Amino acid sequence: MIENETVRTDKTDLSEKEQRREIRSLTFRGLLLQGAFNYERFQNLGFWWILRPMLDRLYPDEKSRSAAYRRHLAYFNTHPWTLGPITGIVATMEHRRASGDEAVSDEAITSVKVGLMAPLAGIGDSLVFGTIRPIFSAVCAALAVNGNPLGPILFVLGLLAIQMGMRFWGTSLGYRTGMRFLDRLGGSELEKLKEGATVVGLAVTGALVATLLNVTTPFVYENGDASISLQDQLDTVLPAVLPLAATLAVFWLVRKRVALWLVLVGAVVIGVVTGYFGILA
Repeated sequence: MIENETVRTDKTDLSEKEQRREIRSLTFRGLLLQGAFNYERFQNLGFWWILRPMLDRLYPDEKSRSAAYRRHLAYFNTHPWTLGPITGIVATMEHRRASGDEAVSDEAITSVKVGLMAPLAGIGDSLVFGTIRPIFSAVCAALAVNGNPLGPILFVLGLLAIQMGMRFWGTSLGYRTGMRFLDRLGGSELEKLKEGATVVGLAVTGALVATLLNVTTPFVYENGDASISLQDQLDTVLPAVLPLAATLAVFWLVRKRVALWLVLVGAVVIGVVTGYFGILA
């Protein structure tokens, strides 16, 4: 644990209680990061809004405050769940700059934001979308399919608890360790984390496809008294190949940036047509 004295020198002599209050403020305001999302600078307005009360307090004169506003209105885009470390580190740097630390320049603050937003977005995408959500989806969908009302409740509350935990922990870690947090995000360790999360997420997604996606064919080849079920043959050679093929087809279309509504309509049409002619069931 970092000593309070070390922390306070970075925060212009804020008390421990005031630091905790500021961490809470940064975290809760971070929930609205995408509230003013735009396609020119993405999350810049949301990030500026998160820091605004702190910037107003640190820079009482209009000139310095305007400069602080401008450097946080530049392009910004990262994963909302892994925003915390960036917010915490930038807050620490703003405190140091406001206290007269010449080593913390506008360029340094901007460089830290730009340098962290892409790696943390990668962690968020692989860890949240590729691992956590598929696992919760698989467990909760299985409960819901069996008629257990805890399925959707667990899904919503579980993901909410994990999200808030990640947000608070990340903001606190970045705020209290400041620039030293960058050393903990070494390139090799970051890549290992992203790779491991991706592998786990793919494994869970594969299991989810095989168990919950029901795509079969009723086609049976008959020759006299003998009959051969195509589905039985497929299950012998490669179980769940039809659900896998359907999933890969949808994934390919999404990667090609086909509109999601077209993908959904196409899936419904194909399902109705192939079901009517007895090709798929």
